Amino acid sequence: MIAILSDIHANLAALEAVLERCEALGVTEYWCLGDVIGYGPDPVAVTRLAMDRFSVSLLGNHEEALVTGRHRFNPYAAQAIDWTREEIRSNSPTGLFKRGGSMWSWLKERKAFVLQKKLLMVHGSIYDPVHDYVDEPENPIEYQQMIHTLNTDFSGFDVCFAGHNHTPFMATAMGTLIPHDAHNTFRMPKGHKMYICVGSVGQPRDHDSRSSFAVLDGEAITFHRVAYDVALTQQRIKAIGLHPFLGERLASGM
Repeated sequence: MIAILSDIHANLAALEAVLERCEALGVTEYWCLGDVIGYGPDPVAVTRLAMDRFSVSLLGNHEEALVTGRHRFNPYAAQAIDWTREEIRSNSPTGLFKRGGSMWSWLKERKAFVLQKKLLMVHGSIYDPVHDYVDEPENPIEYQQMIHTLNTDFSGFDVCFAGHNHTPFMATAMGTLIPHDAHNTFRMPKGHKMYICVGSVGQPRDHDSRSSFAVLDGEAITFHRVAYDVALTQQRIKAIGLHPFLGERLASGM
């Protein structure tokens, strides 16, 4: 059983709650679709867990901004990534873990995508695996564009797991499936093309403050939501001097 996580964003309380649920579910492997850092107050602790637990951890746009210094972030995100850079650098000389290397070098060496058999993993989309967004097909025009993408450009793989948009959904040529508490498990029939967006562990943006992730078990994909101590993360953001908005948005899932 594989847990697929994304967009943890240095939210240690959220990640710990998700890992606890995963252990209870019997998860044996973890794939992360990028952005373990950025926005949040605990980049060092979260990176340590990522290094130790995740067999796959992709390059997100926040990792890229961290190591290159190049981005188009808003002032709040820019402040957070600059603070994160100093935290990671100051902890990297002695931050050695079982996979070897420092936190800085580990973050720098992230790959933009991973292909395992018929499964492609990206942070963004198949067109730009780091920066592009998979938008939920909310109107007929967007839905037709999604169908074209699935039928034309999904070549060499059937399923693409994506993060970055912080919203969980499953897009297929037959329609878009939105998971909810009463219906959160879907089949992935062999040969069918689909985008699966797993949502965000550390900063959901679908009006639900609970952490979102998915579990892959054979042909079944199950979306999970886990409540965590939002107030604790908000307090940590305030204590280290990041902009209060980065904490305030967590409570509303925006």
